[in-house]
Amino acid sequence: GSSAEAKTASVEAKTQSCTPQIKNAPLPHRHNGSNPQVVQHDYHDHAADPTVDPKSIKHKAKGGVITPFPVKLHSMLDMIEADGYGHVVSWQPHGRCFVVHKTKEFVNHVMPKYFKQTKMASFQRQLNLYGFNRLTGGLDKGGYYHELFLKGKVSLAYDIHRMRVKGTGVRLPTNPDKEPNFYAMPPITENMVATLPT
Repeated sequence: GSSAEAKTASVEAKTQSCTPQIKNAPLPHRHNGSNPQVVQHDYHDHAADPTVDPKSIKHKAKGGVITPFPVKLHSMLDMIEADGYGHVVSWQPHGRCFVVHKTKEFVNHVMPKYFKQTKMASFQRQLNLYGFNRLTGGLDKGGYYHELFLKGKVSLAYDIHRMRVKGTGVRLPTNPDKEPNFYAMPPITENMVATLPT
């Protein structure tokens, strides 16, 4: 039986030596599983996180800004349908991101009313400063998301902080393969509102 074993071993050795080893080598652009040269999407689902009554949040105003941008954005999305602008901007059905459907109307009617801004670039800059990511494909194409920005959970939005990042002025290439699929995630449940200890 030893000669048969030797034969199989030599055949295996041959097949291994013919197979180019490059196939399994890590692709040069995927360094340690993450690539700083593209947009990073490492989404953690906070839908089940306990939420608190927003009135109980003692928010330290920074630079005289009473309502932080993410909280203001959240309120806008909650009121937008009642104001008759749901066709212009809205939460997506899963409540994990929002989409501006009509940029022109958004800039002309929604932004001045809610943000006292009139430039889409300023609005996008705010989103970037607070770490929102843009989706480039699928049903949520053009939408923006942040893992702490969830419909019905405004208290989580208080934990979205401005990033201390010096803008390089370089826009990172998109990373569509790593974008989260919100339709595959469990629905956001209205969980018990926890009250902060007084």
